Amino acid sequence: MLIPIEKLQEAEKRFQEPSISHRDRVDKASLSPEESTLDGRTVPTEPEAKASMSVEENLNERAKMIASLRLEPTEFAFERAIGNNDSVYTNFCDFIFLAKRKIGRIVLKRGNVILGHATGFMVSERLMLTNWHVFKNIDQVRQSEVEFFYEYDVNGRPNRPTTFGFAVDEFFHSFEALDYCLIAVKLLDISGSVSLSSIGYHYLDPNLGKLGEEGIERLNIIHHPGGDYQQISIRENEFDKILDNTIWYKTDTAQGSSGSPVFNDQWQVVALHHSGVAARTADGLNYADKDGNPVLPVDGKIDGSKVKWDANEGIRISVLLRNVLETFPDNEYVAGLKKQSIPNAQPPGTNVAVTTAPVANAMNNDAPEHEEKSMENISSNVQITFPASLIESNGNITININNRSGVAALSAEQKPVAPTPNELADLFEIQRVDLENSFDYSKCGGYKANFLGSNFSVQIPKPTGDLLKFVAKPNGNAKSVLDYFLFSTIHHSVRKMPIISAINIDGNPDLRKDKTERVDVWLRDRRLDYEMQLNDKFYAGSNFDRGHMSRREDANYGATADEARQNADLTCVYTNACPQVPALNRSNRNGLWGKLEKKILEKGVEKEPGQSVKITVFNGPIFKENDRFFKGIQIPMEFWKIILWFGENKQRRATGFKLSQADLVADIDFEKLDFDTDEEFRSSRCSIQLLERLTGLDFNAIKQFDSFTGVDPNESVTIGSEEELNAVVEESFTAKPVG
Repeated sequence: MLIPIEKLQEAEKRFQEPSISHRDRVDKASLSPEESTLDGRTVPTEPEAKASMSVEENLNERAKMIASLRLEPTEFAFERAIGNNDSVYTNFCDFIFLAKRKIGRIVLKRGNVILGHATGFMVSERLMLTNWHVFKNIDQVRQSEVEFFYEYDVNGRPNRPTTFGFAVDEFFHSFEALDYCLIAVKLLDISGSVSLSSIGYHYLDPNLGKLGEEGIERLNIIHHPGGDYQQISIRENEFDKILDNTIWYKTDTAQGSSGSPVFNDQWQVVALHHSGVAARTADGLNYADKDGNPVLPVDGKIDGSKVKWDANEGIRISVLLRNVLETFPDNEYVAGLKKQSIPNAQPPGTNVAVTTAPVANAMNNDAPEHEEKSMENISSNVQITFPASLIESNGNITININNRSGVAALSAEQKPVAPTPNELADLFEIQRVDLENSFDYSKCGGYKANFLGSNFSVQIPKPTGDLLKFVAKPNGNAKSVLDYFLFSTIHHSVRKMPIISAINIDGNPDLRKDKTERVDVWLRDRRLDYEMQLNDKFYAGSNFDRGHMSRREDANYGATADEARQNADLTCVYTNACPQVPALNRSNRNGLWGKLEKKILEKGVEKEPGQSVKITVFNGPIFKENDRFFKGIQIPMEFWKIILWFGENKQRRATGFKLSQADLVADIDFEKLDFDTDEEFRSSRCSIQLLERLTGLDFNAIKQFDSFTGVDPNESVTIGSEEELNAVVEESFTAKPVG
């Protein structure tokens, strides 16, 4: 989940507040409800008796609470609460079992699109508790679900969860000021075979004494971080301090832990996990991950799954309970919160020694480890597609959700509501950022200098002169080349686009195995500072395309269809793109730029039938000092391409091309500057010597193979039609190289 920076800053301010146990007793006794705020909102506070209680009085209440529960010898448990004992009796393990079964993974859905995950837990026979920021309104809940027993079994295999829907028309209450939400859960699971009563619930005890000494007592959290299988953060969570409405504790809860219960050692719920304080980098300027590296904002938001949490904040159960009871004094569902039960009582039909999930839903231990489930598509499906080849190499990301097998068809009144554009955009952004931050580049071999053979081995041309100071260095590394599948780039740190992109292309049609529909999902490269790269926000509404330098079509080959698709998908990185107008970039707009490689490959196949034709292509923009600005970035008006291949009689060839989009930008608002738009785009063949001068790149290793036949190497020959392009290719195959 992406968290607004202002929310993190508000949490930091609250964390600086002194504990109520450290305030002057006169000041505490004079507190009024209006003096307590949470996220800038006035909220109800605890009764005055609690606010004015001393540390000694609180410990006395703690001892009384432990004694009343009779779960272990009182003195033994109290010594642990004040830090003199760190042992627990073995029944502690049984308490964990009974506690965890009442906690579920919430699956937030709109129609058939999964919008995210959270945690929730049963607090009465019908009500589940989670956060307001999970479900802000009733419409967000209607098609969402809660999965119990979403966990690993004793054999390390995933259990099949028991899934319930929500009965929002029976009861729903979401309260922003205390960040809590109570929802009624349906009486039977979606299969109609498991009763909600078999799950049980956590009684919310309103009495004092659930927490002992600050900085000493340890807390426990059961949760589904990031929507993962159920996890327990156990006894390493230090109770830090108590405020009017919240408690603070040191633990490592993760994104997706929203709505988690916070327990004491007697497995009483003491808080609803709410927020936290993110760690800062050493200089204090950015939020930090676990290694101290900066986690940079995306449109004013931070990816909560990436930051390290220094402390966490939970809403005090006594405050939350008091608020809901006062809001609904006569509601039968809320009245169920008062129904006391033994904190760790076994629900009907459960057996600690046998299973953690209902027998009817236990996974068959003989089933394959990666069971494939077939789900029938329904007409209301909404699909948000990421390239499977990228996802498969970096972990699973669930995007396309179909109707669950065995679920009755929805009535007309229950038909799924299509996600709003904003919801789809948020989902897409979250999934993409996760893929960006986790992508494994270690398998990327990049451009191969000897792809055309040992007698035509050419390294990537390197920047020279003034251009050198703008070369971006990945992660501060001295190496400037970014390797991908089949191609490599060198990046400009100020222009935020590639200086050069180099690709190896195999024209063998037998390797063109990928027949899937093209899907472009553009990613930033985590090896470079994201601020050095363009993004979707830059291109939105600009009338510019993300113009591939190394083309997707050129990389779409491999030994298998999956390999070919993977190679093609990874060309969609911002380090391989420049802003280009559609007439220049898109092959369906009759642009010659995208036809150059194709013509060379076709000519090669014609000359050498039955043999694989290989070419190497260098591409890039031509940066000029007078390039116009768009959204603060200078946009190159010209681009270059050099193609290396073997011509007739195995002669080494190199042909340079230069294209311009200067007269195609009528739809681009260059900071309110006008362009003359009377002409079409210009495509030219030119000498490599000229390109070397224009680009600032060292082409010395390939100038000797230049097939340019113009009298003046500083001139270029315009290519005005596809027929002229064919003639240039034909001439390039037969002309004698200048070297």
